[in-house]
Amino acid sequence: MINPPIILKDKYALVFFAASLLSLIMAFGIAYVNILDNRNLLVIHFDSYRGADFFGDRRDVADILITGAIVWIINLWLAHELYFRERFLSYLLAAGTLLFSVLILIAIRVIISIN
Repeated sequence: MINPPIILKDKYALVFFAASLLSLIMAFGIAYVNILDNRNLLVIHFDSYRGADFFGDRRDVADILITGAIVWIINLWLAHELYFRERFLSYLLAAGTLLFSVLILIAIRVIISIN
């Protein structure tokens, strides 16, 4: 049986990583429900001065979500490696991961609300 990372046995880091994972899962679910049947171009970036200036398709939204999942995995691994050397840095990585995941959730909600 595979042992879970040591970092997940710490309750503070577990809360941060679990909340960031929940945020990413919510973003995946929102994108899946709202963009699954869309075959048109999506507005990825909107500027109030120039209007819509970056368009993409469903694959670009999926790339944003996949990048978020990869960053979550890398930060979990880095926090695990740094846990016994510098515990503050592992907590900082966990909090940064939560912030990054929430920003991805906000970005997905904005992309869906514009389209």
